[in-house]
Amino acid sequence: MLKADDTKDFELYIKRYEKGRIVGFSQERFHKDIECMHQNNGMNLGYEFLTSLRTQSIDELTVFRSVWKGIYEKRDAVIEIGIYEKEGNWYLIRSAVY
Repeated sequence: MLKADDTKDFELYIKRYEKGRIVGFSQERFHKDIECMHQNNGMNLGYEFLTSLRTQSIDELTVFRSVWKGIYEKRDAVIEIGIYEKEGNWYLIRSAVY
């Protein structure tokens, strides 16, 4: 996902989402979001793991959450990531930048 943000690669970005969880998320919206993110933050310089949060139940899934520090050219950001396991595969359910 991080490489997808930097390279504006939609297919790479959605690779770890289950298809049913990204309904309505278009390539056009992705590109607009990335453009806005690059304007506000600049390019990605790196990430640092900060902590794990308590698990959360979303749609009867056990979601493991972690917090990262995103280091960008213009500012730092807090990033929450949520992942879950289903049938032996790990999927992303949340990626929020604050």
